[in-house]
Amino acid sequence: MICVVVLVCGMVFSYGIFPAILRFMIKQNVLLKPGTQIRDMFEKIPFPLDFRLHLFNVTNPDEVMRGGKPRVKDIGPLYFEEWKEKYDTVDNVEEDTLTFTLRNTWIFRPDLSALTGEEIVTVPHPLLMGVLLMVQRDREAMMPLVKKGANIIFNPLESAFLKVRIMDLLFDGIFVDCSSQDFAVKALCSGMDSEGAVIPYNETHYKFSFFGMRNHTEAGRWVVYRGVKNIRDLGRVISYNDETEMDIWDGDECNQYIGTDSTIFPPFLTKQDRLWAWSPEICRSLGAHYVHKSKYAGLPMSYFELEFGDLKASLNEPHNHCFCRDAPDDCPPKGTMDLSPCLGGPIIGSKPHFYGADPKLIEAVDGLEPNKEAHDVYIHFELFTGSPVSAAKRLQFSMELGPIRDHEVFGQLPEVILPMFWAEEGASLNKTWTNQLKYQLFLGLKFNATVKWLTIIIGTFGAIGSAYMHFRKEFKTSDVAPVSADTPDTNPSSAKGNNDVVSVSLGKNLPPVIDGLDKPPKMMASEIRPDRY
Repeated sequence: MICVVVLVCGMVFSYGIFPAILRFMIKQNVLLKPGTQIRDMFEKIPFPLDFRLHLFNVTNPDEVMRGGKPRVKDIGPLYFEEWKEKYDTVDNVEEDTLTFTLRNTWIFRPDLSALTGEEIVTVPHPLLMGVLLMVQRDREAMMPLVKKGANIIFNPLESAFLKVRIMDLLFDGIFVDCSSQDFAVKALCSGMDSEGAVIPYNETHYKFSFFGMRNHTEAGRWVVYRGVKNIRDLGRVISYNDETEMDIWDGDECNQYIGTDSTIFPPFLTKQDRLWAWSPEICRSLGAHYVHKSKYAGLPMSYFELEFGDLKASLNEPHNHCFCRDAPDDCPPKGTMDLSPCLGGPIIGSKPHFYGADPKLIEAVDGLEPNKEAHDVYIHFELFTGSPVSAAKRLQFSMELGPIRDHEVFGQLPEVILPMFWAEEGASLNKTWTNQLKYQLFLGLKFNATVKWLTIIIGTFGAIGSAYMHFRKEFKTSDVAPVSADTPDTNPSSAKGNNDVVSVSLGKNLPPVIDGLDKPPKMMASEIRPDRY
């Protein structure tokens, strides 16, 4: 009974009491309430994220202008520290929401970079070709006006490629001269400004760069759930810039905010769950899926990967066809995303070097070497606490290049998706943070596992051993000495002895039937009556 009680109590503690206590403790630590550790980390990550940029230098621009196959070289990386800060926070207890403004800051680290940023690189002209290709595709009636404005602004028009200093292209900015009073110039500059492609520098000039316009500036006003009322909603995006859904894609399903901002995830997830995150940079949500078990810093983790899929082939997912221009025929190639509705230019997103994408994309450009270790998107994730411990978010931006009809300079350009640059944003927790996870979670789980298996072993084997001993005692038998079965002596006269006692043999090797008959009885001679004839 003691062993059974030990077994039952151990099972109740291991499968009922301890998990409930652990879940309660974790829940209290991950809520986005004021005063919690996770809230402080959410508002300002105490360490910078790794941000690396690689550029594709086109080595044969003149050949491409004549319709030749592009040849590129991946140069980099340039290393930046990326600091994420959320400020002007407002809690709404009734709605269980947190409102904040996000600010991203990039700081160049030349000591950790393979380039100085002063190098000259050749890339497809992001403004010139972006405007011409988009107008030709979506607003062809405006093409004469745009051509005229582009001839004035970007004079002289000699190539579809731009030779530029790397840091000017990335952060410092390229000047755009809009000083002409020509109506075509005013219309084109006004359109680029309204689309957010350029920012004003002075009364006559604008500036363009890939990241400079967003460096240390407001990155939108967010509203997310705090997770107090429903832990599964922790960090989920509710609205962005006062909009509860986007107005970018041709379908309600694609315009929804799904997931978090990628810096926090709810706890108690399973392998069947996806790690969903919404990104304003690409105007869509992406969900990583579970692949296999993994380890990080000696701790057991779950390895998740991100796949862009094939929208054209996914006939069983019609809700994703709103990411196509005209589904199912006009969809982006396998492993890519059409970002033109979001970015306002003919930009295609993919993994670096078109890793995991349609092989035709790799064959169309020389110099690409896709590699899983260097170009895949992954995350090492702890499901129970919702903790990402190591992750790399990699995204390549390519231009959907093509000929400009009836244009004397750009009429022979090949139709190709030409890579421009790719970015890697990632972080790996150091020993200080992994030790917190180790001591707060895994030691507790080891303690629970030890209690569970000890009680199972002690209780099970103790109960079986006790039961065996008990029933063996109940049914114990006595050992019997053997008795030989000799023929009894029937002559009474020969049985006489001293005091006229006659011994009567009952025989040997006969089992005793009644206790006390294991020895032959003794009789007096007078008790034996002689036979009479």
